[in-house]
Amino acid sequence: MRRDVLILGGLFVALALFIALGPGRAASVSGFGASSHVSGPQGALALYRWIEALGYDVQRLQYRERFAPDPQAAMLIVLAPAERYTLDEAAAVAEWVEAGGVLVLADDRPGQLAGAAPLFRAFDLELVALPLEQMPEPAPVLQPAFSAPPARVVVAGATAALRTTRPDAVPLVGSTAAPLVLGLPYGSGYVFASAALYPFTNNGLDAGDNAAMVLNMLRRAPPGARVAFDEYHHGFISQPSLRTLLLGTPWGWAILYTALVLAAYLALTGRRFGRPTPLREEAARRSSAEYLESMAGLLRRAGRRDALQAHYRAMFKRRLARATGLSPHLDDAAFLAALAAIAPERAERAGALLTALAAPVASEAALLRLVAEADRLVDGPGSVGTLPAGVGSGTTTRAQ
Repeated sequence: MRRDVLILGGLFVALALFIALGPGRAASVSGFGASSHVSGPQGALALYRWIEALGYDVQRLQYRERFAPDPQAAMLIVLAPAERYTLDEAAAVAEWVEAGGVLVLADDRPGQLAGAAPLFRAFDLELVALPLEQMPEPAPVLQPAFSAPPARVVVAGATAALRTTRPDAVPLVGSTAAPLVLGLPYGSGYVFASAALYPFTNNGLDAGDNAAMVLNMLRRAPPGARVAFDEYHHGFISQPSLRTLLLGTPWGWAILYTALVLAAYLALTGRRFGRPTPLREEAARRSSAEYLESMAGLLRRAGRRDALQAHYRAMFKRRLARATGLSPHLDDAAFLAALAAIAPERAERAGALLTALAAPVASEAALLRLVAEADRLVDGPGSVGTLPAGVGSGTTTRAQ
């Protein structure tokens, strides 16, 4: 089996395991709970998009130095905050409601350490745990306040109820002894407090008459008004870093997985990460002397002295012809006759050299002496040298 097929098969198995067991399987981002950013069962993204589809100006309160209600918002929705409200923040929300805002506050975690506990206390409200047998399920709607559209029963999934000492608090859902949802006028504004979080979540919004109840709450805000979701207390305090985007979002997981797969493929297939860097010896250009030395070495090892002699003889005749204006393509007899007519002092010596270079030479030293004599003859008429033994005498010496 080919290696590439094995690599691709392994990467496919890794992808399957990543999809089945990886972070993308998580339904929601840890710690964000009922955030409007979360599409999991306990998130509130469906509620956010539904209100937006109804024509309201939906905004998120997030990524700011300090928390404060939006003065332009007609309604503020706070769903099970993960971060605890401070007393100053709860007081700021109470002032905003008193000035005419509508607050929808839902949490199902009783106790003073819950994130929304200070906000409940700001309106004299408290969440108390009740036994399951005392919790009506589904919970009936107690008042005609939720009649447009009509809501009769609410699937609450609650384990706590609301308790208050305010005489103007009106039980809306549940029972008068253990109300799940209370309506509370506060100054010029209004508060919907709920001990049931489930009706506002992605899974619970379409159960029973939950959507009708939420729609009746929205009637408190004018059509097209601004509705704000508190995301500040779900951990969206500062702008996300690159690390958060890579490790905490599906797009970041996809980028990391793609980079990991590419790196593994390149490593396993032996692909280079750039052009190979040549060695200095390979990049350096060879000189003419190196070429000559290498060719001379090859000819010497091959014993081709006759080839060298033929080469030097042809070069000697060509240089002599260029110096005297003759044609190097003439045969030796015609060439020497023409040379005698022009330079008689060179003709005899040239004939002797041509004859010597055509016959076998005894040694390399003898060949070098012939070449040196030929150079002196071509260089000028005044350069007269002594021919080596046997040259010009009409006799030649056989190679040893």
